[in-house]
Amino acid sequence: MGLAVSASENYLRTVVVEGTDDGYNIILKTDALPEIKKTVKGSDNVILDVKGITTSASVNAIYKSTANVNGLIVENISDDELKIYIQAKDIAKATILAQTSNGEPAILSERFPAEKVLWSAAVLVILAMLVKSAKTIADYENSILIKKDIKDREIELYRNFQKELASMPKINCKINNAYATNIMPRSRRNYKELARR
Repeated sequence: MGLAVSASENYLRTVVVEGTDDGYNIILKTDALPEIKKTVKGSDNVILDVKGITTSASVNAIYKSTANVNGLIVENISDDELKIYIQAKDIAKATILAQTSNGEPAILSERFPAEKVLWSAAVLVILAMLVKSAKTIADYENSILIKKDIKDREIELYRNFQKELASMPKINCKINNAYATNIMPRSRRNYKELARR
């Protein structure tokens, strides 16, 4: 029973701060890979929240290829959670790795808190709603402008048609006795002159 309990526990045994050409590697030597969240407090301070792990009876700190580490503190928060505070020059961009006793170092990806996931999803939904409403408003305004343009053009065409009708000669107008006034008097005059002769 005691073997089963100790086999399931994950212990932090060593913290290695290793200087590299482009910053630092922070290597946690553990029994199994833990979950981690890195919090940066300025360029020279980092706090690692590590879950699924506890400290062993003694935790070693090893500094490789660096003399810039000012402090390293490991604090147990609960039975399966601890915090590691590291103060060193430009430590903010450090890569966090874990190494088990029988494996190669593996880069630990930071866990993305559920609150951040929910906030990100909410922001995306709000942005999608804003884009959709903006598109709906733009389409509505465009349809109103198109209707207004069509109405204005119809009014203009109607006015032009009215002007054309006013300026056109009337086809159905009646000329009163046009034959008699224009043609007959001459004919009668000629007839009367011939009659006199």
